[in-house]
Amino acid sequence: MNLKEKYGEWGIILGATEGVGKAFAEKIAKEGMNVVLVGRREEKLKDLGKSIEEQYGVQTKVIRADFAQDDCTDKIFEETKDLDMGFMSYVACFHTFGKLQDTPWEKHQQMINVNVVTFLKCFYHYLQIFTKQDRGAIINISSLTGWSSSPWNAQYGAGKSYILKLTEAVACECENTNVDVEVITLGTTITPSLLSNLPGGPAGEAVMKAAMAPEAVADEAFENLGKNLSVIAGEHNRKNLDNWRQNHTEDEYIRYMGSFYSDK
Repeated sequence: MNLKEKYGEWGIILGATEGVGKAFAEKIAKEGMNVVLVGRREEKLKDLGKSIEEQYGVQTKVIRADFAQDDCTDKIFEETKDLDMGFMSYVACFHTFGKLQDTPWEKHQQMINVNVVTFLKCFYHYLQIFTKQDRGAIINISSLTGWSSSPWNAQYGAGKSYILKLTEAVACECENTNVDVEVITLGTTITPSLLSNLPGGPAGEAVMKAAMAPEAVADEAFENLGKNLSVIAGEHNRKNLDNWRQNHTEDEYIRYMGSFYSDK
């Protein structure tokens, strides 16, 4: 039974333009689902939609939306209300580097909207649909920055922790139903953003050695769907997190996370 047969005709990827969002879109299309692609860069989404339609023989629908805007979900929900929705993934994220007090309030508001408010609106909306029809699946994306405080990136880490803990709790609530919910926590992942900010020399080589391809993240996420509530992507990330839990204090972990961003 493929995803379409199990969950429904359409899936929506919120933050589908590139990286993990693109990999998720291609994954559900390969499983027979039509795909709603949502993001800010409409032309890139249209190109992705065309490629998916040609490669997998499914339908796509592009919705331009800025997740930082208060009313962005109005259009998303209106344009999907008549579709047989069966899958949702919230991949979108936004962060800025710097101390809390040095970051303009407008940036804080944008991060709150993208990482908390819009996320919750989408989660709540599609979960209601899936629960009512007694079928559907949701995979939300968190980050290792959500497992500990993230100095110089504080609000982003807190937002990822919100996504992590909220999705874990809801996933448990949905056990023993026909709605599967999972959160997958990512470490370093090869995306255009990572590649454009990659340090040179040995530091950059170390980052690339530890980084996962978006396609590998997607494979792991869907392999665990319906089996596990919360997944840490990649054996390397799981081992590192276990090591920190067993051999270091919370203060050490916080300072370690801050060491990545203190010079930003």
